[in-house]
Amino acid sequence: MASINGALPSTITGFTEYQEALLFTTERVASVISLLGCTFVVFTFLWSSRFRKPVNRLILYATLGNVMMNVGTLISVNGLLAGFDAPLCQFQAFLVQITDLPALELTSARFLPADAFWNLSMAINTYLTVFKRYSPAQCKAMEKYYLVVNYGLFFFIAFVYCFVSNAAGRMYGNAVLWCWISHDFDAVRLVTCYVPAW
Repeated sequence: MASINGALPSTITGFTEYQEALLFTTERVASVISLLGCTFVVFTFLWSSRFRKPVNRLILYATLGNVMMNVGTLISVNGLLAGFDAPLCQFQAFLVQITDLPALELTSARFLPADAFWNLSMAINTYLTVFKRYSPAQCKAMEKYYLVVNYGLFFFIAFVYCFVSNAAGRMYGNAVLWCWISHDFDAVRLVTCYVPAW
């Protein structure tokens, strides 16, 4: 594979072209399987009123974020190939940043903070129900706060990152498998993604 923007080696990941092809195919197949799972969750929620409980609504909200993330991962390497400044790369990075699915990089599985925050929201609802005797209506009233924090906060951060750059380039760029926060901004990645998830 040729270099991208003159900044990458002959293959994007350092693997052989065959290994890269397998990696990218696996990424896309996994994204399609995840989208099918998301479709099942949404269909089940809409189809049966028995599933419209507060915790299931939170799962639905988290699932909508997973749909956005899977759109980003379906773009796969095409974002990188378009170039770091290309709208496709920036859009992909924005989707990956705002949403919440575990982001697999070559070295480890990483969880973006919104996913952890949706889990926290579910735990808070469980706590409020079990220990504070919140009713379903009271739990439902909490959802607006969960949405503001879990999507609003991370939307704002992801949007701001679209405009951040330094001498090395834009914040959104090469993250090995797709466009996301580039390695030139590892400290920002640590502070705004991994620390909140912990």
